[in-house]
Parts: sequence; C-alpha cells; structure tokens
Amino acid sequence: MHLTSHDEGGEGWSTDQHHEITLMCDDIEKTVAELQAKGAEFIRGIKAEGFGLTTVLKVPGAGEMLLYQPQHPRAFRL
Repeated sequence: MHLTSHDEGGEGWSTDQHHEITLMCDDIEKTVAELQAKGAEFIRGIKAEGFGLTTVLKVPGAGEMLLYQPQHPRAFRL
C-alpha cells in the first residue's frame, strides 16, 4: 500500500486513487533473466529508483506490471 497524497513542510503531492499489483524479488537481474528465458517481455530495462531497482513486465491482455528489488526495509518476515 502506498499513500495517494502527502503534505510535509508545505510541499504536498497527490495522485488519483488506483490499485496496482507489483511483484517484488530478491535479485532483479536473475529474475528478469529467468522470466525472459520463459518468454516474458519487459517494456524497459532495469532502472534505479529511490525505493529500489525496477523494470516493467508486459502482461499480455492486461497491460504492465512493475517488478522491483527493494532497497528499503521490508514490512514482512517469512
């Protein structure tokens, strides 16, 4: 879950409410290689963002889905 608006120190932002499914992995390069070997297509290469390394998986008939390797503490324990 992520915020749809925030205001801190007078610098606020907001976005429309929406639902999005994101896939998280431990090693994005390995995961991308494994998925490509199985025929998966990606919209772009791996990109460093503030919260982690990301890429976008093409989902036939359903659009796109973010795949990322987090660079922040995880909110769960397995």
